[in-house]
Amino acid sequence: MKTCSLIANIIMLVILIPSALGAIMSPFVFDSGASNRTWWIFGTLVALPILIILSQIVSWIAYVRHNYDFAFKVSLLPVLDILMIIVLFAVSSDLK
Repeated sequence: MKTCSLIANIIMLVILIPSALGAIMSPFVFDSGASNRTWWIFGTLVALPILIILSQIVSWIAYVRHNYDFAFKVSLLPVLDILMIIVLFAVSSDLK
């Protein structure tokens, strides 16, 4: 689990750069008008880099304390946000 935790942390740190760019560009989802779904998409896009940074901090603290299982699970929390973004874009009909 030690190696998996390191790999997951490195992958999330690499994903941090494009997610920060996505957060910067996220206000453009309102170009088609504000709806409930666009607010959800905006919130998930802005929350992703914040969630990655927070999960990395908690994960590295757990890693230093030799709690590798918890570190691995915490480092994968941003995947839930990524899946939510994918689902919201797939279901969204007013962002064509």
